[in-house]
Amino acid sequence: MNKSKIMQKVSPPSLKHSNSMNGRKRSASMRSKSKKLVREMVGGEPYEYYPIGRYVVCAPGICGGRPTFKYTRIDVRHALRLLSEDYTVEGIAKAWRLPVEAVQEALTLATKTFDQHLTVYAKAA
Repeated sequence: MNKSKIMQKVSPPSLKHSNSMNGRKRSASMRSKSKKLVREMVGGEPYEYYPIGRYVVCAPGICGGRPTFKYTRIDVRHALRLLSEDYTVEGIAKAWRLPVEAVQEALTLATKTFDQHLTVYAKAA
C-alpha cells in the first residue's frame, strides 16, 4: 500500500466555537500552534489524531478528545494524577508499557501549560 495514502495530513474541521474549550478561552499559543489532523492505518484500522507532542495526541472520539498517549486510550490526566500520588515516571511507564519519554513528555506539556496560565494571570495582576 502507498505510504502517502496511509499517512496523510488534512486540515482540521472548522468548529463553530473554535476559540473555546468547554466554555474556556484557548490561549493565543494554542490557537497559533494548532496542528493538522493526521490519519494513519494502525492494525488495519484508521487512526486519526492531532499531535500535541511525539507521544501525546488528541484523537477525536477517543477519551472525549482529551490528550492521550498515542495509539492508546490512556488519558494523560490519569498519568499526571498518579504522579501527584507519589508514583514515579518509570513506574507509570512500566505499568502501561509506555516509553519513559512518553510520561516525561506529558509532564513537560502539563508544566508548559501551567506556566502559560501563570503568565496570563501575572499580566492581569
